[in-house]
Amino acid sequence: MFNKIWVLIALTASTLSFSNAQVSNDFNFPVDKFDFGIVTEGEVATHTFEFINAGKDTILLKAENVRASCGCTTPSFSTEAILPGQKGSITAAFNSQGRPGIFQKTITVYYKDQVAKMLNIKGIVEPKGPEAAPAPPTEAELKKAPKFVLEKTTVNFGKVERGHNSLYSVKLSNPGKDTLFIQKAQAACSCTSYKLVKEKSAEEVKFVLPGKSVTLQITYTPGTDGFNRDILTFYSNDIAHPRTSVVLESEVVESLQQKSIIQEGANNAPFSNK
Repeated sequence: MFNKIWVLIALTASTLSFSNAQVSNDFNFPVDKFDFGIVTEGEVATHTFEFINAGKDTILLKAENVRASCGCTTPSFSTEAILPGQKGSITAAFNSQGRPGIFQKTITVYYKDQVAKMLNIKGIVEPKGPEAAPAPPTEAELKKAPKFVLEKTTVNFGKVERGHNSLYSVKLSNPGKDTLFIQKAQAACSCTSYKLVKEKSAEEVKFVLPGKSVTLQITYTPGTDGFNRDILTFYSNDIAHPRTSVVLESEVVESLQQKSIIQEGANNAPFSNK
């Protein structure tokens, strides 16, 4: 029994040591995630992540320090020496050719035999069919068509408690001449949902009549701590603008409530009469 306890202690210590060795604090990335939204197949989607050298030593990145999770993503990076306090950058380029559907890729930064950071990119590749592009709508068709007009297309929820559902309501208008329908909505995460309700009412509707407005309610549950940016794209029968994207931003924190000293030390409360 005694030997088993020592083996368990040794394994626990080894696990903690391994875990601690996996994280480096030399790289400070203000943003480590990016959502491209809709990407047309064949397009190379690129995004640059900036970081600050938060360590005490000069950073000099080489090819072995920056690795992508697959061959479809090509990383590039600052090659000059980055002094403490200075900025550097890492760019992710995703080749969408032959990769329709949702994608989620990572770029891992290794430094001093440690994992310094994992950068995440995601989006939805819309297939490019073999058929020719449809003819643009005529002026007469545009005059008779519905219109999808959102009061706001970027929503910042501010600080959000981890695991909390945030609700935002925005006005959706149809100044067109025909009834507006949302055919589908897509996001590269499972963190969003929506519904249409009548203005100043909780009654749900499925369309917007010409010249009328409804309230678009978006529920957002960001998945990871830190800064999050997710894109929800609506497809409608607005032939002039069949796609409309809404950018959702938030900063996820563990809790929005300040911790109480009395609550934290409840087992040894200084004012206990016991």
